[in-house]
Amino acid sequence: MTVHLANVRKAALAAALFLGPAAAYAANPVGNAEAHDFSIHINLIGLTSLDVASQTSASLVDVVDSAADSDQLPSISISDPLNLMSLNSGELIAETEYVGNAVSAIAAQSTVADLDLSVATALLDVLSLGSGVIRSTTTMSGYCPAAASNAPRSLLGDFVFGYGFDQGNLNGGGDPGGGLGGGLGGLPPGGVDLIDPSVTILGIPVPGLPTNPPPNTSIDLSALGIAGVTLVLNEQTRTGDGVHSLTLATNGIHLGLNVAGLVTGDVIVAHSEVGMACP
Repeated sequence: MTVHLANVRKAALAAALFLGPAAAYAANPVGNAEAHDFSIHINLIGLTSLDVASQTSASLVDVVDSAADSDQLPSISISDPLNLMSLNSGELIAETEYVGNAVSAIAAQSTVADLDLSVATALLDVLSLGSGVIRSTTTMSGYCPAAASNAPRSLLGDFVFGYGFDQGNLNGGGDPGGGLGGGLGGLPPGGVDLIDPSVTILGIPVPGLPTNPPPNTSIDLSALGIAGVTLVLNEQTRTGDGVHSLTLATNGIHLGLNVAGLVTGDVIVAHSEVGMACP
């Protein structure tokens, strides 16, 4: 699913209307967001390495008022000193945006176009990773409720009846049953879009890669006879209780390498991350 950051404002407005004027909120949540394209560290036969940090990045740090940041490059071309490994791409875009309101919203998006990552020796093509587009989008919305009422508090009250908690304040927050039901606001879920993804390891192509992988899609490479490699699409992690604070992070592609000592490394492409916390 492609989520454009311009839709954040529309979603926040719709969420506020759904929430209704009767809901009480204390203050805008504190928002943080980050997006960047690459984190690549590859070592080949102990002779040479390719280390690529983010080429484009956008971030928002501890914002409470509407703000945005973006970064863009038309293309890049990077190789190791021995020209055995190369990274080429087309356009790179990193975007973050926060809208502070009765229901606030925050989003981050990283887009990598025309990716071509290659690792090869004179005798063997070790790794090829490519895609027309790799895009990760992470979004969140919510509000900080007003101070809890003066209802009597007790151990059972906190854990059974939820005094002092508001299940509607952060999208993706917990519910009384311990699930991840979401809040009253809510943006469309983020996720990962892949256009024409391709991965070849030790000359063996990985077939059937999905273009809109569900969260934490792990590709079983052992069935292809490939050992020492992990491949996760739409890798998602979350921290926080989902009610008073929540952080969501997405990696478009995460590749871990330890191929018979020939090549070791870690490759992350298209990272987006957002967080909200009530002050």
